[in-house]
Amino acid sequence: MNAHNERFNRTIQEQFIDYYEDLLFTDLDELNKYLAKWLIDYNTKIPHSSLNYKSSVQYLLENYKECHMYWTYTHS
Repeated sequence: MNAHNERFNRTIQEQFIDYYEDLLFTDLDELNKYLAKWLIDYNTKIPHSSLNYKSSVQYLLENYKECHMYWTYTHS
């Protein structure tokens, strides 16, 4: 589990913090707004190679039917 956490920390560093590092020291509220948006995109829009190029939410909904109870889910 620690390896997964470390990998995610690296992803946040490389894909987010490196681009918004100045806000880390100048406007923490703004950084948190950008981070919240990035996390939503990371989990709902960005395809992940380890998940067969699906978003995290898409993968969960397709492979773990019990997740439908926990996510707001509407068919398109």
